[in-house]
Amino acid sequence: MTASATHLPAVVRPAVEEHCRLSSDHCADQVLELLHALGWTVVDTPQANVHATSPDGRVYVGWLPEDPTAWQRGIV
Repeated sequence: MTASATHLPAVVRPAVEEHCRLSSDHCADQVLELLHALGWTVVDTPQANVHATSPDGRVYVGWLPEDPTAWQRGIV
């Protein structure tokens, strides 16, 4: 038995698009503001770490920069 070409699934390739990145400058501000606006609990620490928890508590996002002076430089 041979399959007809009309019965085979079509190959679908994703379109290449320009995506606006929320954190293209390696700064988490825009992402954290979005999470906060969506009802997430966002907490920052003096060590420049930021922790965010979803409203239902099932998802955690952390931004833990390697540079301990990030907070003093205002990039959080």
